[in-house]
Amino acid sequence: MKIFIRFVFLLFAFNLAALQKIQVVPVDKSKQSENVRIYIVYPEENQIEKSNEVWVQLRLRGYPLGNISINERAKQIANSKLGQSIHVIVDNTPYFARTGPSLSPFDEEGNYYESMYRFKIPYSLSQGEHFLRAFPARSYGESLKEEGCFAATNFYVQNRRVNNKMNLSKPYLTYNEPSGFLNIKDKEPVLLDFYLTNVSLSEDGYFVRLTIDNKIKRKLTKWTPYYIYGLGKGKHTIRLELMDEKLEKVDGFFNDTTRIFTIN
Repeated sequence: MKIFIRFVFLLFAFNLAALQKIQVVPVDKSKQSENVRIYIVYPEENQIEKSNEVWVQLRLRGYPLGNISINERAKQIANSKLGQSIHVIVDNTPYFARTGPSLSPFDEEGNYYESMYRFKIPYSLSQGEHFLRAFPARSYGESLKEEGCFAATNFYVQNRRVNNKMNLSKPYLTYNEPSGFLNIKDKEPVLLDFYLTNVSLSEDGYFVRLTIDNKIKRKLTKWTPYYIYGLGKGKHTIRLELMDEKLEKVDGFFNDTTRIFTIN
């Protein structure tokens, strides 16, 4: 019995030590141009699509896709060879990234300024209302957060059955990173990144509740990227919840999002 108790105690101490190693640290937003803008050209707001295979057209201004971001942050965290991209989210599924080719990559003087991107959503959609969100991202995954760097709309497939769980005019959260498979070097942090719409965070107002692997909880009161240190190889889970000043979850199914990712 004593051996069993000692084993349980050692296991608890080991898990506690592992949890204490995990740190969540706010960092400054990457510097970005104030001229970047993204627009959803199609589908238009409240558009009804006859087919469950939906095409999207985006207009992006002042942001070259496919380039590798070169700055200090690019040296600190995993940096994708895909380059700078547009992250596209349908409803609340994980994003898929688009880099081109564009329909109009250059202006008359040969400068990369404003381009159109057209592509099909890579899966079929059910009947009723759907939501589309898009934003430009660095090659290391961080979303641009200047005004105009985020676009969202709703549309319908085959009928106007409304999704009462979401309203784009109210506060909502968009989960960005981490996601998928990450090649992380020893002691390299994982980027935590999200986008906020129609809401601001503060110590005594709205905040984001972060849960890591169903065990570690943090209260995030700044809209900024975060570095997560101490995560080992293997699968991990991140849950982000938008909370109000009454410590209640804000309505809307975007506002409680869980993603599973793997560190290789």
